[in-house]
Amino acid sequence: MKRAEREQPAARPEACNATTPMGRAIRLVGDVCILLIVINLLSGPRRFSELLEQLGHISSRTLTQRLRLLEELGFVERRAFLEIPPRVEYHLTPTGQEFGQVIAAIEEFARKNLADPLPASSCGTLCSASSPASSDQSPISRSVTAPPCGENDAFAGASEEAEN
Repeated sequence: MKRAEREQPAARPEACNATTPMGRAIRLVGDVCILLIVINLLSGPRRFSELLEQLGHISSRTLTQRLRLLEELGFVERRAFLEIPPRVEYHLTPTGQEFGQVIAAIEEFARKNLADPLPASSCGTLCSASSPASSDQSPISRSVTAPPCGENDAFAGASEEAEN
């Protein structure tokens, strides 16, 4: 048997494909910026500047890209008010609220199964030196500061593939 025949790459699971519903969902859940935007919008409509301030290290370009993506997916609605100065607010649609339930389920899973802290050396940039929040306060119900979000996030590439 030839070497090339033996070294065939393993078939990728369908869930890894960005064009399948499951693949798109995995990329959506895996995008920290999107999760933090939805978490912040769960408590009500927000202006762009409020989101930018609450999310911390996210750039305005990345926030704009993620909000547009969430709009295209039907998770977020952009409301422009005819005022001077102009005012725009973003709020979750019923689909976005449903995604909030998914985030709440992940949070419950994390509390139940991942409550023990990892050593700082094993978790990289996701660990924070800040004091832990009280266990009765949900991350979904309070403002969350995001770690830096890059232009090469997994879902950003998936959205480009879906557009082509």
